[in-house]
Amino acid sequence: MKGTLLISWIIAGALFGASASGQAPSLSHAVPAGVAPGQAADVTFFGGNLSGATGLWSSFPAGASLAPGIEKNGSEAGKVTYRVDVPACVPVGLGGVRVATSQGLSNLRLFMIDDLPAVAEDGRNKTIDSAQRLVLPVAVDGGCEAESRDFYKFTARAGQRVSVEAVARRLGSPLDPVIRLLDSDSRELMYSDDEGGLSGDCRYAYKFYSDGEYVIEIRDACYQGGGDYRYRLRLGDFPLPTTAFPLGGQKGTTCEIAFAGPAVEGVPAQRVTLPAAVAGDWMSIGVKYPKGQGSAMAGLVVSGLREEMESEPNDSPEAGSRVNLPCAINGRFAAPKDRDYYSFEAQRGLRVLIAGKARSLGSPSDLFLRLYRPGGAPVAETEDSDTQEGAIDYTIPEDGTYRLMIEELYRRGGPEHAYRVEIEPYRQGFLLAVDADKFDAPRGGIFVAKVTCVRRDYNGPIVLSVEGAGEGLVLANHTILEGKNETLLSATLPSGLETGRAFAIGILGRAKIGEGEFTAKASTLGALRKVLHGLPYPPAALDGAIGLGIGPVFPSFFELSVASQIVLLPQPNGKTTFKIMVKRLNAFEEQITVALDLLPAGVMAEFKPIEKGKSETDVTLSGSAALEEGDYAFRITGRGTFQNQPQQVILENVVLRIGNGNDHAQKRT
Repeated sequence: MKGTLLISWIIAGALFGASASGQAPSLSHAVPAGVAPGQAADVTFFGGNLSGATGLWSSFPAGASLAPGIEKNGSEAGKVTYRVDVPACVPVGLGGVRVATSQGLSNLRLFMIDDLPAVAEDGRNKTIDSAQRLVLPVAVDGGCEAESRDFYKFTARAGQRVSVEAVARRLGSPLDPVIRLLDSDSRELMYSDDEGGLSGDCRYAYKFYSDGEYVIEIRDACYQGGGDYRYRLRLGDFPLPTTAFPLGGQKGTTCEIAFAGPAVEGVPAQRVTLPAAVAGDWMSIGVKYPKGQGSAMAGLVVSGLREEMESEPNDSPEAGSRVNLPCAINGRFAAPKDRDYYSFEAQRGLRVLIAGKARSLGSPSDLFLRLYRPGGAPVAETEDSDTQEGAIDYTIPEDGTYRLMIEELYRRGGPEHAYRVEIEPYRQGFLLAVDADKFDAPRGGIFVAKVTCVRRDYNGPIVLSVEGAGEGLVLANHTILEGKNETLLSATLPSGLETGRAFAIGILGRAKIGEGEFTAKASTLGALRKVLHGLPYPPAALDGAIGLGIGPVFPSFFELSVASQIVLLPQPNGKTTFKIMVKRLNAFEEQITVALDLLPAGVMAEFKPIEKGKSETDVTLSGSAALEEGDYAFRITGRGTFQNQPQQVILENVVLRIGNGNDHAQKRT
């Protein structure tokens, strides 16, 4: 029997990838880049591969549906418009959004909850004469072109107070904004660039002395620009808090929060009830003048620690504020060259971890910490470095009173220079990180995540799990082995997760350490910083929230065949050779391993894998004299891996014919 034997059945699935199927969506920006609490707005998301949008994921509570009445909405590759409805209880602040399609999930983009009315840049505002007219209060969504500037004009009254704020770096934009305020004669009244605590953003408040028309200029500090150099320019009568004080509070308690910054006069303190649990142990707070126009955003750490407050004067070792461990110390450098001391009792053998936090919480301060033992000798110190804030790991050598000195590294000060220092008993354990902030997988397919760990005096196994994707997820390589620091976690999705769905998942690690269990969630900060153009401190609630998009069933990427269904071995103790051939699909070029099953006893097979880029391999079969003549059915299995996912192809009922006769009884089926 001549001809070609094709695939009889396939078991397949693969990591979703552009080379073998449609591409996952991408987001560049949104207009408007914010929605007001208690309101609904039509938001257009721009990017690529957005046709077939199936949903909008957000890190904040919101309803979202395709906006009606827009021609081709949901079918265009470059944009899609959603009606986004934000509950009134959501505070002003920053969150994350992703668009899902039938091909997967988009990259993360940051988005504002903003109670200012929004307008879009008109694109014609590149000179003072063509400045775009604004009516305050307002938030303008725009973008900077290279070697260019944007201008906006508005009318102000004598005595009117206007705050101007550029939100760009905090939205993950590469734009390093500079803003100027000009009068009608183009004279500069205010200039702002890289205000402390804003990750490179800028702002100012100005009280006008005369009626007139004024101009705002915004540009990149180095005159760079492009499609992703986006900004949200906010103008109105709102405060400009740099930090809340204290910077944090204990879960489940109520605390009074004040605010510090360049324009907070008249802002009352707020009594805030902290939740028992909140994503990222961080909550946003809206800050508003009693009769102002719009709100500013501030935030608080929500901690399980007891909170201790600085008590002035504490600028000498003898006058240090006394605290009880474990605790979180809340203080601030009230003036330049301020230096704060704290004292605590500790017993010999106690190992403490002292961690400073300032810049990551919006403070402009860089911290320097120094620990002194009883008698006054310094024993440990640390300072800020890059995005890491200083920490001291120290084992108490003797009972007594220890003192901690905290100062601003560059001796700066002012009410906004707040800090938080957490002091806890050291605990064995580990930190986990994952190398991506989102994965796309086909329906019933696989995603693979590289998970790494930093061990803290624990060298045993760490068992990983995935939360947030429902039941039925099957994991492989889900243990970081003893003494190892990484694994390639493989997760196979249940087929019930339908194409077009999106999830926020988390990867957890657990280990039995001593008599207790230690649990840690894998951080995505490194990946988030990459997708947000180096933003040093992305919103805390997004750390560890991994996007998962479900694409279509992945197509086959290879087929196997043989030239004839019958392989002839003329003599039982002879040899014969035949070829296994592969048809490669979807740019698959990797090696394919081959196995032969159900051959009769006494038949030996010699063969090699089908090598990378090759289309066939030779198989040699050797028989023995003990074999009976006849037909024997056997099976050929090929296995390949494409984008980290195996596919298996099986050829059933290939026949080995032993002997030259034309009339053979079938011996094996």
